[in-house]
Amino acid sequence: MSAASAPTTASADELIETAIAATGLDDFGTTAWSDGLEVLIDSATHEAALNSVGWSILRSWVGERLVNRLQLIDWVAAHPEIRDHPVEAPIVVAGMLRTGTTILCELLAADPANRPLYKWEALDCVPPPLGSGLRTDPRVSRMVEQVEATYAMVPKLRAIHYEPGDGPTECVALLGQSFRSQDWLGLFHLPSYVDWYLADSLEPAYEYERLALQVLQSRAPGRWSLKAPGHLLALDALFAVFPDTRLVLTHRDPAKTLPSAISLSLTSRPDSITTANIEGWFESLWFRMLGTMVDRLCDWRTAHSDVTVADVHFDQFVTDPLATVADVYDTFGLQFTNEARAAMAAHLAANPQGKHGTHRYSLADCGIDPAAVTERFRRYVDQFGVARSSVTTEGRP
Repeated sequence: MSAASAPTTASADELIETAIAATGLDDFGTTAWSDGLEVLIDSATHEAALNSVGWSILRSWVGERLVNRLQLIDWVAAHPEIRDHPVEAPIVVAGMLRTGTTILCELLAADPANRPLYKWEALDCVPPPLGSGLRTDPRVSRMVEQVEATYAMVPKLRAIHYEPGDGPTECVALLGQSFRSQDWLGLFHLPSYVDWYLADSLEPAYEYERLALQVLQSRAPGRWSLKAPGHLLALDALFAVFPDTRLVLTHRDPAKTLPSAISLSLTSRPDSITTANIEGWFESLWFRMLGTMVDRLCDWRTAHSDVTVADVHFDQFVTDPLATVADVYDTFGLQFTNEARAAMAAHLAANPQGKHGTHRYSLADCGIDPAAVTERFRRYVDQFGVARSSVTTEGRP
């Protein structure tokens, strides 16, 4: 179907029926998911002003999440014993966007003792991979091709946020299958969905994530190492579902984090997906989202001062990544083996700063008053001792 003849709208019911027809399955599970889908599609219909290209992207994203959810629930129905094996003490990295969560996630994934969530399996969980196939499953090469095609279309994105198709990914890939995640926010103009998402309980999404992780670990077990900035919005829900979480929090000067996040959205969002002028949307969106993230983090840490947390500060991490990881392991009483250290050092050597180019950004580029940032994020900076940073470029996320 050509872009010119592609649909310029969709309904939740239509997308659900398409997924059912594609799989021959109709059980999406009992935890909440349809309400989020309905809000998402309603917001896209009335606010995103998507053209045929934009709707094609959104329909594809929604479709693959619905299909995977159907297949995963069906797999669990055939293998109910999966629910008897808990997800034990996962390492979970969280922090505002652009605070080093991606490279930290990659380093943790390099440790053979850890079990990362791979990009290819997160949206294609069934059948769950064998441990021996995490790098060789045919689905790996398909995801690599898909990811490289995206970077070919938006070359500048490599320098800002490079996530290889065979590497680890964020938990939002699973949370988004309950249509409760920030997955949709970086590309589309969805004010109503943002309001709903920030006000809604995210616990159903974490319950589904737990089930997905139980499926994936059933044939490829290990100590989960996970990450997503969005966890900051729902730490109570995260710990309600994963009470023994080993939480790693990354911190960075908001005056650097904010323009970097805005630049990511502006670069990754194709101008061709909408008919509306939404100039200024991503600037206001990320100012609000990052501010809400750290507000909820500050409240949670104050209320849960007894929970052991590993705090990672960006500039220190960039200066000595392996020492930082060693401190994280020490915080949780984990053994930082010579094998793990060597694997992480090899990953750093193979992925040096600036390998894919340099990302430059500033508040001035975004038209944001530095004084407004200082005031908005003052509580966070003071509570966590976040230092002002001189870093104004990135070669790693």
